[in-house]
Amino acid sequence: MKPRLLAIQNDPTDPPHLVGRWLMEIGFEIEILRAYDGEQVPPVLPENFVGVIPLGGHMGAMDDHIAPWLKNERALLLDAVHRDIPIFAICLGAQLLAAAAGGSVSRAKTSEIGIYDISPTTEGASDPIFALAAPSPVAQWHEDEVAALPAGATLLASSELCMNQVYRIGSTQYAVQFHPEVDSSIIHTWEEHADNAFIESGKSSVESEVKMAEEALFAAWKPVVQNWGRLVLASVLV
Repeated sequence: MKPRLLAIQNDPTDPPHLVGRWLMEIGFEIEILRAYDGEQVPPVLPENFVGVIPLGGHMGAMDDHIAPWLKNERALLLDAVHRDIPIFAICLGAQLLAAAAGGSVSRAKTSEIGIYDISPTTEGASDPIFALAAPSPVAQWHEDEVAALPAGATLLASSELCMNQVYRIGSTQYAVQFHPEVDSSIIHTWEEHADNAFIESGKSSVESEVKMAEEALFAAWKPVVQNWGRLVLASVLV
């Protein structure tokens, strides 16, 4: 049987998409838990999964009154941290992980919507999964941010508007504020179903700029996602 990853989908418009595809290419099975549609999020990751991918969403990390499953999702992520289970957390997922592990999340001074560069820290440049040698383009869509990292977390990359763009907890638990899973088709859907982050940004559309950047985005982030996947595979085979 293929090793299984649990992708927690918090929003109907943000599936695993490219990240799921890239991980399946190297031998994983991805099971999607559609929390937004009422599927129950367990407070502890079931034993038949080797890792978890908490995805993005329009709500805030502490908006339990809007998305009541977030309490269990934070508990699941904290359980994964304590048991050293691999995590690849994306956008809201990165904020949920930070909040669960003792960090904090707040409204950003300026939303990031569209294509931005992130720059590696010294640790990010030497990290075995990210190994960022220079500023790299990313697709952003957020109005909240991780204001303070959990104790012991390592900052790997920042952008001009957002300090905590990429961080690591332990050796297999990674979080990114940006969206490696999206292409212009996802952005098109997000613009059709405009959330507060997009409305407050004042932008009319970023679909074309994401489309123009797709080749560079795929070249930058497919290897990173698959590096993480291979790290997980190696831990499963030990």
